[in-house]
Amino acid sequence: MKVVYSLVFFLILMGGCASSPQTSENTINITINEYSEHLMHYFENKNDTIIYETISVYRNNDNIGMLDMVDSIIIFFFYGIKNDDIVRYNNFRRIVTDNKIERLINIFNIIDETDITAYLEDEDASPELNDVYWTLYFSSGNTKYIDYLLKIVMDYNNETENANYYLAAGSAMWSLSSNIQTFPSVRDYVQNNDILSNNIKEYILNNGPDKIEADMIQFINEQRRKGIW
Repeated sequence: MKVVYSLVFFLILMGGCASSPQTSENTINITINEYSEHLMHYFENKNDTIIYETISVYRNNDNIGMLDMVDSIIIFFFYGIKNDDIVRYNNFRRIVTDNKIERLINIFNIIDETDITAYLEDEDASPELNDVYWTLYFSSGNTKYIDYLLKIVMDYNNETENANYYLAAGSAMWSLSSNIQTFPSVRDYVQNNDILSNNIKEYILNNGPDKIEADMIQFINEQRRKGIW
């Protein structure tokens, strides 16, 4: 399965403005930014309104130009829901089928017909893969996806030869720093987790994403001056 997935997801999420979900599938009128924000917060309440918001986004012709990106996000989002609660997932699939949204029906077919777990296990560490694991966390609340990010940080934070692995660790630290500012539950989990060494944990907990990004840029520039990258 070839999936195009990028950090644009988080740029949209961070720029979105949350709004209160409507309660009726017939009255939902939601922007892409609002929808992205609701995806990011879904794990906190697991509100079934998300499926009607998804349908609204796909029915809105103004969103046509962005649906390729949305597709690659919600494949993993609803896959996370499937692993978390198969009854809810099957109900969502029924609602999509009843509403005859062919593009969404195809997405659910991809989820059911593809071994996504094997696909993810075969992928090398990367910033894009980090985004996927955040999406799985946002759709399920399962902290094993945060553990993946913590392990990437520990494995590659000192990487000096492979730039891609260094960027994977750096983007994981950046996203952890960002999300612990938004979600107290993420902060508590990172704080109490023993995967990270104490010095790296303190670095992530006590520095904002801007500082982490600046440190990454400085290190990358140093590597380039040395002719390594």
